[in-house]
Amino acid sequence: MKAVSKQSTIYDVARLAGVSSATVSRVLNEPNRVAEEKRQRVQDAIKQLNFVPKADAVAKARSSYRKIGVIAPFFTQTSFMERLRGFSAVLSAMHYELVIYAIDTEEDLENYIRMLVNTQRVDGLALLCVKLNEKILSLLRDASFPVCFVENEYEGFDCVVVHNLKGGQKAAEFLLDKGVEKPGFVGEKSSLPYAVNATEERLRGFKFYCANRGIVIPENHIWLGNFMEGNLDDEIRRFLDQPELPDGVFCSSDVIAARFVRIALEKGIPVPDGIKVIGFDNIDMAEYIGLTSVSQSLEDSGRMAAKLILERIADRNRGETTMYVPINVIERKTTGR
Repeated sequence: MKAVSKQSTIYDVARLAGVSSATVSRVLNEPNRVAEEKRQRVQDAIKQLNFVPKADAVAKARSSYRKIGVIAPFFTQTSFMERLRGFSAVLSAMHYELVIYAIDTEEDLENYIRMLVNTQRVDGLALLCVKLNEKILSLLRDASFPVCFVENEYEGFDCVVVHNLKGGQKAAEFLLDKGVEKPGFVGEKSSLPYAVNATEERLRGFKFYCANRGIVIPENHIWLGNFMEGNLDDEIRRFLDQPELPDGVFCSSDVIAARFVRIALEKGIPVPDGIKVIGFDNIDMAEYIGLTSVSQSLEDSGRMAAKLILERIADRNRGETTMYVPINVIERKTTGR
């Protein structure tokens, strides 16, 4: 008579890890409440026993959850919403539900990843604009579901890569070709340890291209600071109070660029005749207000990532794919079109 394989239970995991079943439950649902050493023992036991929580096992038996998770910092920003729109367009057409996990801390990020890997509650996972340590990357490599990174590139994963450095170079090339002789930069500092340093990369590309054209940007023509309500507007005003201003400014996002244009006009500085202004992201608002912007194809990048995840669900054995988002400048009236 053929033996029936027994599905591992939470009690089996607890015995193997040398902890209580309540501790296993906390690791599955609230990993931040469990000490690192115990949490690691439980995760090792889960992996060894190929344990799936009972409710999740029932869903798995029905073939899949039809859910794709997206982990994103500051997801309420317009640029992230437009990227998620691309995800939704692809997934809804295939009858998948999009589940968003918003993170505010590095601990949130790691806990969500541990929870999803341990419980297998999604069929695929996208991580937007985050940096991960090798320990968490190793955990994701062992995940039962496909994982795709957006804006960052990691070996062994499908990735949709945005070249922020190239975006800065494109902005500089465009402004200098428009006759700008004194370029400047205004941007939000990347202060989150778990997020991609997009602003700094855009600035580095901008400065590099200008230097190759023989232009060194003075420090007083670069502002890199914290984007807080009120603070940014005050800093832009101080920037524009200088006796000698840039004749072209690259802002690290369209939202910052829009505020820069508004404050410049309030101070009687004409745009583009006094200062040419270019933003980054090409969000919907840029077209409405006539803002020149570096486009990183936000919605398309979301579509790319969603398609990569669905393709890997269909074929887990295909090789990893890296797709590069096209970068180009969309010219509008803030640079004199």
